[in-house]
Amino acid sequence: MFRAISHRRRAFTALEALIAASILAFLTAAVSGALMAGRAQSKLARDTLSASFLAQSMMDEIMRLPFDDPLGYTTFGPDNTEVRTTFDNIDDYSGYTDGSGTNVTITDLAGNALPDTYQVFNRAVTMQAVSSSPTNWNRTINGLLITVTVTRDGQELIKLQRIAWD
Repeated sequence: MFRAISHRRRAFTALEALIAASILAFLTAAVSGALMAGRAQSKLARDTLSASFLAQSMMDEIMRLPFDDPLGYTTFGPDNTEVRTTFDNIDDYSGYTDGSGTNVTITDLAGNALPDTYQVFNRAVTMQAVSSSPTNWNRTINGLLITVTVTRDGQELIKLQRIAWD
């Protein structure tokens, strides 16, 4: 009265293994995609923060100067042999650029190079004459629309604008 006990081994068939591997590959791709998107957003946030610093520091540097040229020049851009450290009024910054691709290192006003993390950006300054005739003022006031644009790898990250009135 022995009973025959059959021991069947239970194992994955090739088809089951293929299905399990496919599911694992799909899940891995989905998680990797989400991680890569998160990493790209984090990089963009860091770049935007750095670009904001660069734009604001340039705008502060520009706005510290008087509107009118002390020597009476009326053309936009540097006068004669002026360089950034000798700019004497706001419009001298018109057309100024620095950063990667310009062969001009990004520095502070004293000429000290900013850390390498900032050297991958480009900074550009443009200016446009503007005027306004406010109601009841009986006159027109003139000014300059100052735009500081910071880019990285050709992508605009920050455009900071301000009007300086005469």
